[in-house]
Amino acid sequence: MHLRFAVLLAGGVTYSLIAASTTPFTLPADALTGVAIVGMAAAICLSWPLRTRKVRAATATPGPGHPYLPWLLLALVFVVWELFNYLVRGSRADHPTFSSITDAIDRTYALKALLFLGWLAFGWVILRRGSRAGVSRAWASRVNGAKP
Repeated sequence: MHLRFAVLLAGGVTYSLIAASTTPFTLPADALTGVAIVGMAAAICLSWPLRTRKVRAATATPGPGHPYLPWLLLALVFVVWELFNYLVRGSRADHPTFSSITDAIDRTYALKALLFLGWLAFGWVILRRGSRAGVSRAWASRVNGAKP
């Protein structure tokens, strides 16, 4: 497992350094970003479970509301903020959008590479937590009484 993680980390760092050397919104930058997105989509299709497991009522912990509602609300606020600042005339410095904030970070090669690596790592974490192996580990830890 440690060797696999080291290989993935080295590959991610190398890929991020290459992607950081491109100019944003050019064919090479779009291609490298697209390859990462397509690769992640393929990995999701291959490793995520085909359907969710039914949880017995005794082991289920009732929670308030839908578990994705906070994420949906956060995404909605983000989209409304981006659209508002895009459509309303004014200074980006007074009301920055997410893209203008990341443009300020992207001006430095090292920070751009770290941002790209963070994006890849975030996708990898989502993939691992939702994969068959990740679901099985989480399921086993819940059955055994430990927190995932």
